[in-house]
Amino acid sequence: MPRARIMQTSSNSATVEPLVLRPGETTRLVFKPQLVNNKQDENKPVKGTLLWQRRSASEKAEEWADESSLKLSTMTAGSGIRLELNTEELYLLTQIVRGLYGAYWKHGKTLPSTGEEFDLADYAQIAKTLDTLDTAAQVIEATGQENFVSLLNCLARNQDSAKLLNAITKLDPADLTGINSLVGIGMLKKVLAIWEANKMIADEEFWQAILTEYSFVFSQVFSTPVIVFGKKAYVGGKNLEGVGGKEPDFLLQNALTGHVMIVEIKTPATPLLSRSAYRPPDVFPVSREVCGAVGQIGRYKDEFLHSYSELYRKTEGKFLLADPRCLVVVGNTQQLDSTARKDSFEYFRRGQRGTEIITFDELFTKVAMLIRLLEGSV
Repeated sequence: MPRARIMQTSSNSATVEPLVLRPGETTRLVFKPQLVNNKQDENKPVKGTLLWQRRSASEKAEEWADESSLKLSTMTAGSGIRLELNTEELYLLTQIVRGLYGAYWKHGKTLPSTGEEFDLADYAQIAKTLDTLDTAAQVIEATGQENFVSLLNCLARNQDSAKLLNAITKLDPADLTGINSLVGIGMLKKVLAIWEANKMIADEEFWQAILTEYSFVFSQVFSTPVIVFGKKAYVGGKNLEGVGGKEPDFLLQNALTGHVMIVEIKTPATPLLSRSAYRPPDVFPVSREVCGAVGQIGRYKDEFLHSYSELYRKTEGKFLLADPRCLVVVGNTQQLDSTARKDSFEYFRRGQRGTEIITFDELFTKVAMLIRLLEGSV
């Protein structure tokens, strides 16, 4: 799958460097796409041209020229043009277009900046996910936002149960599966699409906001239903001068038992290991950031246990605290590009007692596996 490079031509349009569908030494078939802010339908931002290009047979020839000798205005009745695409070329073209849709949607339905370059394969997957989610948008548009919310409230509260049950009995099993997919799987796919589109972002506040909004992903780590009990919550540690307070990124609470868990997050870009080996050639130390996060969450746990009685008395939403579990979310396993690095990281985290370390891609892979399970594709 090729990479796309953007050149913004106006506030409402941008060109993409020609993408090759059928390569050749002196002739090639290319797709020349454009991204536009389509005011008639913002969900349809891609247009383009299929054309042949030629260049000189000279070894030094690099410039390709558009082949434009045939003009439609010169065609006579009964004549035509035939351009046959094989299965590979047609698949490539569809993936390119889907990738361009994904890139546009990832930017919040705005044009990417001049010079921006991206892998179309990644964005094609994002577009596929967002296409699925668009079913929900179509339902909301058809019923109206207020009516849709009222319907969900009615389902949740079991109002007018007789009418509701009568309506549900008229649904096919496939319809009920579709509703489940829309409400449940759709939310999982949405957060997975966010991860795919933003996995390179090295902004801790960004990931705190995402994991606050989609806190259900933590349930895939702890294997228990959890809710966010507090974000940047005080767990103790202040001295008489009012300094030294401890505030982990998240306090999660088991929705059934009320016990609290402590979470510290970094970013997917946070290094997992040091660049150089500790004992060449195959022993690598964990990074300063990972060591710091593990030590930090250990201090949070210690202070929390010491301050539990006082904090419990002053907290309206009561909680329980019995040897709280600790989780550090950090880095991306893509950094572990050798067996030695993978082993070094695993040895370190398996040696931790009471603190689980998971990478961002592992966290969201658990979400992807849950989606496949719910869809019956595993």
